[in-house]
Amino acid sequence: MRTWAWLLLVSVSLLGGCSSKKRAPAATHAPTVASAPLDHLAADELAPSKVLVYGFIIPRDMALESQLPDRAYISGHVSPEALANYVRDQVTVSHVEIGAARTLFPSARIKGASADRVYNLEVLPDGPRTRLVITDVTPPPPPAPGLSDAERWRAAGLTPDGHPLDPKKLE
Repeated sequence: MRTWAWLLLVSVSLLGGCSSKKRAPAATHAPTVASAPLDHLAADELAPSKVLVYGFIIPRDMALESQLPDRAYISGHVSPEALANYVRDQVTVSHVEIGAARTLFPSARIKGASADRVYNLEVLPDGPRTRLVITDVTPPPPPAPGLSDAERWRAAGLTPDGHPLDPKKLE
């Protein structure tokens, strides 16, 4: 009988130990953090549009005001910080000059543009709007080797004394 009592005691202790304790389920993965879906913009993030200026994709909330051969003016109701962050993603630049009146991206290369073109991009607060000025600062190509001074003047459209070759072109 002692054997039966001993077996009963062991069985009860084993069953009692297993059933009385509630164990937390084993975690199979790390808990997920709630985040915005990949197809949503973060707060103060600008979306690209389909408008290109010198290969630069302007933000959707901005409009092209004017474009010249060497300069473009773009403006819209966006924050200067959001626009500066957007520009930072669109260009390759060695440094950024941040000031109270503007943010300048000097000697930048636009990722979607020709690799031999260099631009200055300025983000300027303008009342309730923000303005982006893109200026082409690509240096002119060096003159062809072996030209005389007179030939260089002629290539520039001038006479050797600095007068225009065709004054009617200036009108």
